[in-house]
Amino acid sequence: MNHLYRIIVRFLFPLLDFMVVTGSVLLSYGIYRILDLGKQAVYPVAGVLWVCFAAAAVTVVILLLSGAYQKESGLLNVEEIKATVRGTTLSFLCFALTLVLLQVQLPRYVMVLSYLLSTGLLVLSKTFLHRLLSLSRWIPGMNRRVLIYGAGDLGRELFSSIASSPKRGIHPVGFVDDDPASQGRQFRSSAFANTAVTIDVLGKGADLPDLVRKHSIDEIWVARAFENEWELATAMAQLKPIRLPLAFVPRLHQVIHQELSVDTIGHLPLIREKKPTLPRIYPFFKRIQDPIIAAILLILSSPFLWLMARAIKKDSEGPAFFRHERIGIHGRPFYMIKFRTMVTDADPYAVNPLDATDPRVTRIGRFLRRTSLDELPQLINVVKGDMALVGPRPEMPFIVDTYEEHHRKRLAVRPGITGLWQLSCDRSAPIHHNLDYDLYYIRHQSFFLDAAILLETLMFAFKGV
Repeated sequence: MNHLYRIIVRFLFPLLDFMVVTGSVLLSYGIYRILDLGKQAVYPVAGVLWVCFAAAAVTVVILLLSGAYQKESGLLNVEEIKATVRGTTLSFLCFALTLVLLQVQLPRYVMVLSYLLSTGLLVLSKTFLHRLLSLSRWIPGMNRRVLIYGAGDLGRELFSSIASSPKRGIHPVGFVDDDPASQGRQFRSSAFANTAVTIDVLGKGADLPDLVRKHSIDEIWVARAFENEWELATAMAQLKPIRLPLAFVPRLHQVIHQELSVDTIGHLPLIREKKPTLPRIYPFFKRIQDPIIAAILLILSSPFLWLMARAIKKDSEGPAFFRHERIGIHGRPFYMIKFRTMVTDADPYAVNPLDATDPRVTRIGRFLRRTSLDELPQLINVVKGDMALVGPRPEMPFIVDTYEEHHRKRLAVRPGITGLWQLSCDRSAPIHHNLDYDLYYIRHQSFFLDAAILLETLMFAFKGV
């Protein structure tokens, strides 16, 4: 059944993408005609369908070459969305150039609408399909049923990666952990309840034989920190009588915060560290691009900002806006601007509210925090150059004062309104405790990665405290 699952998934995504792009071009032409845009040109149905099918075929081929159909969806799905946005952009550029060379007249309004609709609907359809595929774990025999041995940071990161890659056909049944404090705990694969997968700590290592029989486990994946080779060998010896396939997750990514490649010399594995190749052009482009986009968004959202400011002042005494000192690029301090969501006498440097019942949060503040709209005034910080649209989250000065050398790497770029940490399941933990997200972004920052993070934020970030 798992083999059948992989075959279905292999053809399902390209087929759905073909249908989405075809429908987007048809819909764009319909909007063009209904709204009477530009110089109305009427095309025969056969000609419109030919254009639709050709655009869809080109898009699917380029998405395939862009890596949008890989089994892994990448960190928090952003890599697949990035590949989708990049592939769709490239395919429509190629398609537009082909139409010009072939002297095929297609209204520019149709081309622009087709691109925008295709990009948005492709991202939405993939998100929906991922959610649908994650439900396949309830179909007997469809997925490999896996127990994760270790509910620490490494185990939870493994769980999040599995949940973000439903095309692999793996069902994480639960955790096993020997720490008494972990017993009975429940973990989510992401910060957003509407898309997250939830599993429990089912027992300890000694319970593995019973758990394997009870839950029909196919494999055991070990995600524990071993102090030395002897501990690893001992663990393998203890698990060997269970007679199931075993997999071990190395903890190297906690030591080497770069990409790794695996090679072999004889029978020995050789793990190489890939040196980061930071893009030189995009940070300069981003420095110009972000303030322009933020200024446009501020102008467009100004009526809403005014209404929210009035509602905040009417709901509770005090100013509508809240300024908080944070540390930006290269350790420079600045004041981050937010809508005020708490009462005025609340300590601004105390621990953030973890739930909506916190008495410090005002009524309108609960709405703003739940929808993340309290962050909207930070567009002013982007215009000023203190922040970017996407980047590591800025921290308070007294926390940065405790940074070790490796933590300070996150100060190499401008902090962002949103980023990978906000999309993760680790939002309740301190920001600097999740350095991997920031370092991943710094290594891979690009226009399409920013676009993917912004799209995911718009779709899912309306879940907060």
